[in-house]
Amino acid sequence: MATFKHEVQKQRKDGTFNVKILVTHNRQLKRLPTGIYITKDDMTRSGKIKNQKVLDQIDDLIRLYRKKANELSIAINTMTIDKLADYLCEPEIASIDFIEVFRDYIDENADKKGLKNYRSALNSLIKFIGRDRLDVSEITVAFLEKYETYLGKGRAVSLYLGSMRHVYFYAKQKYNDEDAKRILIPYSPFSRYKVPRQNIAEKRAISADLVREIIKLPYDTTSRGNNKENRYNLAKDCFILSFCLIGMNSVDLYNAEICENSEIVYCRTKTKDRRSDNAKIRIKIHPLILPIIKKYMDKTGKRVFRFYQMYADQSTFNAALNKGLKAVGKKIGIPDLEFYAARHSWATIARNDLNTDKSTIDEALNHVDKNLSVTDLYIKKDFSIINKVNKSVLDYIFNFTYPAGDITGGTSKRDTLGTKPQHADLSCFM
Repeated sequence: MATFKHEVQKQRKDGTFNVKILVTHNRQLKRLPTGIYITKDDMTRSGKIKNQKVLDQIDDLIRLYRKKANELSIAINTMTIDKLADYLCEPEIASIDFIEVFRDYIDENADKKGLKNYRSALNSLIKFIGRDRLDVSEITVAFLEKYETYLGKGRAVSLYLGSMRHVYFYAKQKYNDEDAKRILIPYSPFSRYKVPRQNIAEKRAISADLVREIIKLPYDTTSRGNNKENRYNLAKDCFILSFCLIGMNSVDLYNAEICENSEIVYCRTKTKDRRSDNAKIRIKIHPLILPIIKKYMDKTGKRVFRFYQMYADQSTFNAALNKGLKAVGKKIGIPDLEFYAARHSWATIARNDLNTDKSTIDEALNHVDKNLSVTDLYIKKDFSIINKVNKSVLDYIFNFTYPAGDITGGTSKRDTLGTKPQHADLSCFM
């Protein structure tokens, strides 16, 4: 005979607690999902549920499970705990709550990159429908089109609807079993509705004149106390760093460990696991950014920059940059300025303003042409080509002259780097 009781799970990131039903069968235990979420106000100090309404919901659910288990009669004795759980949780088509499935997906993929976007998408969807429940049967082409209109024309359209599509496919995998002829979600609205694709370059790239404006922006001299970093100043500096280093990502700025022969050497985090060369790139340091590099250099020699000492991880570092860029963007008339704009702007300027061929831009951005990947194994990488292009871009941006005074706010210096190889030894900047 199967037995049932409830269990309150660990607190979620949104502050709520999910309630699960524990079923014991043949000395095996399984936790069954519920759509019941409670807060601290619903519990005693010892962690027991005190909200009678919630307790009634739980009791109703347990009674339903007992009823279904009793209907199996002696057949239950030959069932595994997993088969029994599948039988008990098998819902009607219209009773599958997409919001609950969305939450389950987030919980099951806690370490997944970009999960923040899924949380934002879920919150947006709940706000759109005005309730905390959405049956899968309600998700139609017409529903998706209305949601698209609600989102407008921003980045959220492709981001949120793309996340929603991914979770919908996850739900179909979870609830449908074609071999067993068990199809609880027969609908396929995303086969007829196409998620709009955003022109990212058009959205994120800014003009050469706006890049110049960022360079010329004065620093905020307001004291923050306790050595707290000014996010505005940090964002301005790192945006310039990224642009002058061919769109170097924030995660790579954070983790960079090697500086040698006046070059920063790193393997691009985003693609290194998909490349035979680990997406390695060497970028010549332009004299323009030498003061900024000195400003943030890691004096311990562990890494090139001390950003890891300022922020606990690359995510908090990136968040600080994007918050600071909001203030930077307001000053140049781009209130939604993002860090990735430095990379897109470099590529756009190289192509449209300097007529650089696309293959060279691809190489500079550390992309890879799959059609040439075999040939590339036989060709030694010549980084001088991309560094020549980068110098052309920077000379164009700064009109062959440097701003008056040190761009970090100090006195003007024309420093050059030494040629002795350095591995996270920033003495080459001294």
